[in-house]
Amino acid sequence: MAPHNDDPRDTGLTGELIATWARRSAELLHHHRSEINGLNVFPIPDADTGSNMTATMESAVAALDAMHLRAPQDAATVAAALAAGAVRGARGNSGMVLSQILRALAETASMSPTGELNATAVPTMLTRAERLVCTAMSDPVEGTVITVLRRAAAGAAAVGPDAPLTVVADAARTAAQDALAATTDQLDALREAGVVDAGGRGLVVILDALHDALAGTAVGETSTGDSDGAGTGDGVPEQCAVTGAGAPLEIMFTFHGPADRLRTVLESGGDSVIVVGDGGGAHRAHVHTRSAGPLIEEIFALGEVADLRLEVLPESGVTEQDRAGTRRSSPVYALAPAGGPREIFARAGATVGDPAEVLPDDRVSIVLTNGQEAGALPAALAAGLTVVDTGSLVGGLAALAVYSASADAEDNAEEMADAVSAQRSAVVPGSAADSTAAAVVATAGDLLADGGELVTVLYDPALPEETGATVQESLAASWPGVEVHTIPVPGLGMVAQVGVE
Repeated sequence: MAPHNDDPRDTGLTGELIATWARRSAELLHHHRSEINGLNVFPIPDADTGSNMTATMESAVAALDAMHLRAPQDAATVAAALAAGAVRGARGNSGMVLSQILRALAETASMSPTGELNATAVPTMLTRAERLVCTAMSDPVEGTVITVLRRAAAGAAAVGPDAPLTVVADAARTAAQDALAATTDQLDALREAGVVDAGGRGLVVILDALHDALAGTAVGETSTGDSDGAGTGDGVPEQCAVTGAGAPLEIMFTFHGPADRLRTVLESGGDSVIVVGDGGGAHRAHVHTRSAGPLIEEIFALGEVADLRLEVLPESGVTEQDRAGTRRSSPVYALAPAGGPREIFARAGATVGDPAEVLPDDRVSIVLTNGQEAGALPAALAAGLTVVDTGSLVGGLAALAVYSASADAEDNAEEMADAVSAQRSAVVPGSAADSTAAAVVATAGDLLADGGELVTVLYDPALPEETGATVQESLAASWPGVEVHTIPVPGLGMVAQVGVE
């Protein structure tokens, strides 16, 4: 029998303590954002896991703040608000996973008759989270946050039902640290890079935040138990299938409709599929795909879609034959200079080429100018092709985002032109060597002064390494609710190009 402890933090997780835990999680995730981003090599090496987990937790906290709760609330009320905010604001694979951890917390809290969570609820919550995450993913993978969740739950359960809450929470954290250290040897991508799993590292940070909340560490104070993710552990038996390499365009959206049918559609058109629910009928979905236009068309036919966002991802496991096949099959021809600009449009599904080149074949029906002086345009017009003057690279991306494979060239061109006309764009002046993220933020801010919901920033990788994250954080702070996509583009030929829609 564990000794009696009068500390209320050892009695149970109240609504107030859960709120403190969430705020501390957001703070620590932000603090470790760059570190976690640097670990992000699986499933797509896009270095955004830390940023996505931070943004998702901040969305959860913002939802709680929006309730303007004055009196102390029970655990279920607070946890439900956090879960709903996380599902709505989930960013990327890791954000979707985090939203399900908070959903598991909310579901566990809803079953408590006392208005708070006792020590035995910790392993229950972690086990429920692991099951929700495995259910949400079409191809769950061991050696990731799933493994770390399972080991954390087992560690929490192993201390026994009479242990104080602080002991149980610390046992979960220790088990998670050990499981995290073992992930390096469970996935080839992690082993080759010599890193641990980024999402698992984020979970350990969240358990660090729980330790701090129970220890009475205030938000903003130095942590008494912040871990570095180091540790050892035995391998965890594989219980989920291993998926393949990702595709180069990420689509995320909120969905009201048949979730099972949605999952089937997403699995037929992409990979890295995750469909999560908020427990109230809404779902947040995530997929990587090479066929955004046709897939989006099917999604809209299934149910109500909101908060749709697309992001170009780095290539991973794509052969030259794959690229050639994409070029041959796309009826949209994007004019772009060689290097990064051309690669972005290829990843988004367009046929790409130099503005001076002759158009490739008769499969092309629409030409996007993208601000290029194009010697091929007279021939294109003479051949009866539809030319959409997108005006800029970001304008071309906006046009591609609304392309539908099921529509004819005329309708597509009209939709693309409307998308371009709804966007305002600007170029950041100067050279990358003399510029900073502040210049990019200032340009975006000038455009946002007239309103906007989506910001796309293409920038020269010669800018400081933290430029993308800094731009996202600065704009999110000044314009809450605005979606910001930042994409480093080698060979861009300018400091940055910004588009606002």
